[in-house]
Amino acid sequence: MNCSVCNRPHHAKTLPFLCAVDARNRLYELRIDVTKAQVENEELERQVDDAVKAQDSRTHLEDLRDKEEAAVDRTNQIIAQADRLRIEVEAARKEIEAKKDVLARRRSDLASVSAGGSSRRIKQLEEAERAVQRTKYKWGRSYDTMAATRTFLCEEAARLYGLRQVKKGSVKRYEIGGVEIFDVFAMNNLSPEVISTVLAHLAHILVLASHYLMIRLPAEITLPHRDYPRPTIFQIGTSYRHGEVPFPGSEPTQPVVSVAGESVKRPRPLYIDKALPELAKDDPQAYSYFIEGVTLLAYDIAWVCASQAVSFGDRESCEDVLNMGHNLWRLLIGDQLHRRSVEPTFPSSLTTPAGSPRDRDLVDNGGVAKPKSMIGRWSHGTTHTSLNEKAGQDFIRGFKIMPAVKLSDQLKNRLSSEAPMLEWEKIDGDEFDDGLDGAGSMLNVRRPEGGNGTTSTKATGTSGWTRVKTR
Repeated sequence: MNCSVCNRPHHAKTLPFLCAVDARNRLYELRIDVTKAQVENEELERQVDDAVKAQDSRTHLEDLRDKEEAAVDRTNQIIAQADRLRIEVEAARKEIEAKKDVLARRRSDLASVSAGGSSRRIKQLEEAERAVQRTKYKWGRSYDTMAATRTFLCEEAARLYGLRQVKKGSVKRYEIGGVEIFDVFAMNNLSPEVISTVLAHLAHILVLASHYLMIRLPAEITLPHRDYPRPTIFQIGTSYRHGEVPFPGSEPTQPVVSVAGESVKRPRPLYIDKALPELAKDDPQAYSYFIEGVTLLAYDIAWVCASQAVSFGDRESCEDVLNMGHNLWRLLIGDQLHRRSVEPTFPSSLTTPAGSPRDRDLVDNGGVAKPKSMIGRWSHGTTHTSLNEKAGQDFIRGFKIMPAVKLSDQLKNRLSSEAPMLEWEKIDGDEFDDGLDGAGSMLNVRRPEGGNGTTSTKATGTSGWTRVKTR
């Protein structure tokens, strides 16, 4: 017989049950045990939940207690801060009240003295202006004394150096150190010793005068010193822009340094060792450098005359600018003699506007023109009427002196046009009479006069020595 549950045949050991009732009866106890276990499990879960809830309640209470304590502390701090602010506000109110009282008293005091305040301010301003005027007056008087001292030093130095004017009729000649200052256009007929000596004297006295006047020359002059036996002069563009420069020719391999395109290491000589025509033929470059040196020296003298408001002729004339003897004597001596003949007057303001006449006269209230001495006033070494300031720069721009380059070109042209031919030899009158008696009446011979390199007056139609070709 098969079981209705598993449809298997009955077996007494392996399949003892043959129906659902027997199977249910067999499983009943097991189901009861399972149910009991589930009930116990639910009871245990409930107990666990109750325990967890109790633990959460205690933690929550502790958190609430901590928060309560923190809130109490914060409240206490806020109360303390409020108390402090209240105290500070009270103190500020008291301070404000005290300041109000002080301001009220000051307003009262100001109101009491406001009636005389304007007059006192005007009085104080007038006193300050008078003090400024007195200071300016003392400063001007002190500078007048300084200028007079500079002028005196320049004149005395020039006189001690032997700078003087010699008149022969209507002709005026100038000497320095016992040697006549030559005309630069006649250098072809002069010995190199005379030329070098005169130029050395002129350079020395000019540097000394510029030192007294506190003037920086446009073209820098280097006087003889140790290992530098003769004077030289730098070009205007390279002056005061170099270090120690050796004497020209002392170092044949010396390097050449260029500044603004100019040769810094080649100052222009103020001396020659051979006659000028011979130098022009043998060494044209040395000849050109020497002519530039002479014109730069003449330009320096003319520039200093212009800076001291000394008239020396037409500033744009080559002859007047290159007349070094006249210009130097006019600067150091002649202008002082001229101004001593008239009572000097010193203006309160020494500033000369740019473009003003070179010899502007000071006209007083009566309309009488009196010369104004400006020598020793404009300089580079003081703040009073300084040539470094704008007014001084404007004053310099108004000089309008012929540039040194043009002076050099014109001097070269004149000397070249008057230079004798070197293949002709000089003859004296006695030599000319020997064998040339017949032709002698057609020629004029000029003999040397004195030892200073100058010559006597020439005959009409001649220029310099008369020369004949060698046979």
